[in-house]
Amino acid sequence: MEHAGMEIVWQVENDPYARKVLKKHWPNTELYGDIHEIKDFGLLPRVDLICGGFPCQPVSCAGKRQGDQDERWLWPEFHRAVRQHRPRWVLAENVPGLLSADNGRLMGGILRDLARCGYDAEWDLLPAAALGAPHLRYRLFIVAHARFSRRQ
Repeated sequence: MEHAGMEIVWQVENDPYARKVLKKHWPNTELYGDIHEIKDFGLLPRVDLICGGFPCQPVSCAGKRQGDQDERWLWPEFHRAVRQHRPRWVLAENVPGLLSADNGRLMGGILRDLARCGYDAEWDLLPAAALGAPHLRYRLFIVAHARFSRRQ
């Protein structure tokens, strides 16, 4: 995002090792831990984009595919962040397995959740090779734009 001219204002990461990496690269950026402990995302500093990848293990074809029954299924928390903060843009990343998890019900639920809180969403699969990597490693990207005008 910084290469596109954006400023990283805050981050949310619960994993201790990942937090160390984020702090090393963005030492002056506010870093929050457990997403469940953030009571109101509307109180965080305003951003135009919420960008993130909620854990893929619940929907990955390499895992048990327990979907929303897996304690690591954090779409509801990601959605809460979007709903409370109301950025103009949302960018979410996950694995292609999200499309087929629970016969497509989880992906349908994500698109429904975004629509219900005022976002038009599109999605696509992109391979890492499209960006110059020597492997495919497809990822699902969901891009959503607000249909509302947020008051600052």
